Amino acid sequence: MRSIGPFRPRPVTVFAALTLLIWTTRIPLAWTNPDDSVGEKVIWSTPITLFVIAAAALLLMQARGAGSTAPFAKLVRAFAAGTVAYWTIRVVIIVAGDWSVGFKAVHAVLAIVSCAAAALAWRSLAAGDETPADVEPAVSRR
Repeated sequence: MRSIGPFRPRPVTVFAALTLLIWTTRIPLAWTNPDDSVGEKVIWSTPITLFVIAAAALLLMQARGAGSTAPFAKLVRAFAAGTVAYWTIRVVIIVAGDWSVGFKAVHAVLAIVSCAAAALAWRSLAAGDETPADVEPAVSRR
C-alpha cells in the first residue's frame, strides 16, 4: 500500500477530514435559518468555527510534517476530548428536545461517528505512526 505522504497518523487525518465535512456543511444552515436571530446565529457558529479551525490546524500540521510532535498530540487530544464532550451534551439536548425522529436519528449517527473518529485519533497517538495496514511489504530479493 502506498503512503499518502505526510498525513500520518491516518486516523487523525480521517477525524479532521470528517469534522470538516460535517461542520462546513453546517455553516450555511446556521446562517440561513430564518427563525434564528443574528445573536443565535453567532452562538451556533461558535462551535462550528472552533471545530473547523481545529480540524484545519491538524491537517496543516500534518502537511508540514509536524504530525509526530508534542503540540500536535496535545491538539489532537484536546480536539478529540472537545468533540466527545460537545456531542455528549448535544445529543442529550436533541433527544430531550422537540425535534423529529429523523432529526434525532441523524444527529445520533453524527455523534457516534464523530466520537468514534475522535477515539481512534486519540488512540493512534499511542499506537505510533504505522499500523499493519499502513506498512508496505518488504521486497524479497531471492
